[in-house]
Amino acid sequence: MTTRVDSIINFFIKDRFLIGASILRLLFGSLILYYYLIHYSQRYFLWSSIGFNVIDDEFKNATYSLYNFSDSLLYFDVIFHLGIIFAFLYTIGYRGKVFSILNFIFYYSLYKRMMYIGDGGDNLMCVALFYLLFANSTAYFSVDASRKSTANPFVSILHNFSIILCIVQLCIVYFTSGFYQIMGSLWNNGTAIYYIAQVKTFSGPILKSFSDHFVYLSIIATYLSIFVKISFPFLLFNRISKIVIVTAIMLFHLGIAIGMGLITFSIVMISMEALLFTDDDYRKLYKGMSSRYFLLKERLVQRTARFGHQYLYKFKIVVFYDGWCPMCRQVKASCEKLDLFHLVDFVSFREPGAIDTYALDRAKLEVRMHSKKLNSSDVVDGIDSIIQLASRVVAYWPLLPLLLTSKYMGIGQACYDFIAKRRMIVSTNHCTDACMREPLNP
Repeated sequence: MTTRVDSIINFFIKDRFLIGASILRLLFGSLILYYYLIHYSQRYFLWSSIGFNVIDDEFKNATYSLYNFSDSLLYFDVIFHLGIIFAFLYTIGYRGKVFSILNFIFYYSLYKRMMYIGDGGDNLMCVALFYLLFANSTAYFSVDASRKSTANPFVSILHNFSIILCIVQLCIVYFTSGFYQIMGSLWNNGTAIYYIAQVKTFSGPILKSFSDHFVYLSIIATYLSIFVKISFPFLLFNRISKIVIVTAIMLFHLGIAIGMGLITFSIVMISMEALLFTDDDYRKLYKGMSSRYFLLKERLVQRTARFGHQYLYKFKIVVFYDGWCPMCRQVKASCEKLDLFHLVDFVSFREPGAIDTYALDRAKLEVRMHSKKLNSSDVVDGIDSIIQLASRVVAYWPLLPLLLTSKYMGIGQACYDFIAKRRMIVSTNHCTDACMREPLNP
């Protein structure tokens, strides 16, 4: 008994679900910013005292909102724009404890004035935002992630309980929804989705086409939605069944977003699923995805290199860079990683014999980077060399219009020279021919 109690205590005094909480912060913060900005031009009509909502003294006494303190549009704008600022700072994870509180207060104030324009997802998001006030949601993907924090068992317990309460709330939502569906006659006979599809207000053309042409599949989908919701809380205790049920519920909400147009509602519900996986689960997923990414990348590089050698060899260039310049070496390393078709060879003109081999001018090379096609004697420099390089590296293609425009406007070469003159030259452990000819002091 003592051992079990100790294991429970050890579980709660260590921060868990940190990655999931950080992902949820990012998604919720982005969605709140979306709420603010998508309705920005209609903010007075939707939420102010002169809008379509009836905001009288009785309504104000029954709600808690910062917007209730004054009917002034100036005051409304101040609170509204502060809400946008706090939502942004909450999203990037700056001073998480402070701005999670401020973001909740300002968003809740707006939420209480939504009335008829909410879609249900905002209800769950407000509950989850309150619980997240006690959680550490800035451990990853945030400005605060680099800040060191001292371990505090009490803070860790609050964090873990807040995450568990969010998960419990999610389970209650699904189980209650499924239980009420069981009591509905249309859900019992499997025709609920079909009848939903016939109402234009609640469905889109995709859902109507699906229910009209695949009647039996719509019946199966009706029963599956009930099963998934009812079984959701009970399938989270096994690793395999958790993956299955979370995948099913995410597909369910994806179907709602596409078929019924409830996009923000679906995003809220799918975002909550981020809390169901532990930090170890996310690390294993990242490790598996990374290994597959590098394997695919290696195969892609091999195939593109083979394709470039067979069909694009005539476009290959040689770039002469300054091997004593750290910035030049960094550019070289980046280009070599992105050069899928192996169309660029880099040669440092500081290497012995490089200048004589290619018949180049050292004085000009020290001022500008040079390049030339492999089978051509024409050498270009400066911005022309940058353009020649960018045209052969696919990742740099979006920069080509800017580079070409700057060249023909006459500012490209000037900008290049401005940067080139201020680059650092580190000649440590390098010696020119001149220093080799100097006599050594005894």
